Amino acid sequence: MFENLTDKLERSFRLLKGEGRITEINVAETLKEIRRALIDADVNYKVAKTFTDQVKEKALGQDVLRSVKPGQMMTKIVRDELAALMGGTAADVRLDGTPAVVLIAGLQGSGKTTFSGKLASFLKSKKGRQVLLVAGDVYRPAAIDQLQVLGRQIGVEVYTEEGNRNPVQI
Repeated sequence: MFENLTDKLERSFRLLKGEGRITEINVAETLKEIRRALIDADVNYKVAKTFTDQVKEKALGQDVLRSVKPGQMMTKIVRDELAALMGGTAADVRLDGTPAVVLIAGLQGSGKTTFSGKLASFLKSKKGRQVLLVAGDVYRPAAIDQLQVLGRQIGVEVYTEEGNRNPVQI
């Protein structure tokens, strides 16, 4: 999901490439694409509208420094506003308990299995934690196989219960 959003945001910034200044016209075109990208990523319309309105307010009238291009300035403004929207500060993963349990939940196709592999790799390599992935997605036929492949690639054990279709029991 985030890769798709990133691609769409980068495409919207290309609209400003080659522009000498940030104007209401090129900001409007860029923000229309940004709003569309956010909505495609399942961001609530009102949140996307408020976000793009705030970006527009900050972007219009910005003097672009000679060393900074309008696309770069707009990228910075959008990045700063996204960071503020997400809470403003980075928060570390909370790993309370022994063992620490992290439940990954989300809509079908939202990237839970891939994210689980990336999180396991991060926890193993950057945090020095011993990680066990548990295959609890019993509804998508290839989910367990995908998790096992990811586990092998990053050197993390994957717990499965063949034939058990009850994620709570697993």
